[in-house]
Amino acid sequence: MIIHFNATSNAIKNPDAKKQIEDQLRKKFEESIPEIINRMGEMNPFITHEVGLYSNLLNESQNCYAQGLYYSTISMIGIATERFCRELEGKIKFKINGNECDIKSIFENNLKQHKRLNLLKIGGLINDETFRRLDQIKTLRNKYIHPSEVGNPKEDSLKIINLFIEILNSRFSDKYEIIRGKIVERILK
Repeated sequence: MIIHFNATSNAIKNPDAKKQIEDQLRKKFEESIPEIINRMGEMNPFITHEVGLYSNLLNESQNCYAQGLYYSTISMIGIATERFCRELEGKIKFKINGNECDIKSIFENNLKQHKRLNLLKIGGLINDETFRRLDQIKTLRNKYIHPSEVGNPKEDSLKIINLFIEILNSRFSDKYEIIRGKIVERILK
């Protein structure tokens, strides 16, 4: 028989045990700082003009990766990218017999991510490369959320976070460029 047991919440009620746990956590954290800094450096930098609710989820996923919480990173990026797509989804407009309607009028809240990605692509809100990257993220996420194969969570979590960052950087550079230290809108040719 295997039993999973954690009584830390009971132990910290004892002041001596609480102090001992604090000391252990402090020591463990200090020893892990070089690894945390290394993982922070593995993530690509990014810039985006599309700041939304997904941004906090992206920040949290980066913190998860830095702490070595690889499964959490994968889950959080899955949530962040779906939120990002939902925010873009709000820009989709339909016309029925010449009358405009929004996406929720047609699909309510039952739109699956794959269908959402297809609609975003058809509507010109994402390009083929962004679609491919978002689909890759969905596939990697599903590998862990609906486990059917064994993966490398450290490798996959870094890959999934950098895929999302590539999307943000690409979307920014499609619209803006930096000239002499200033962000300027690209002139479409």
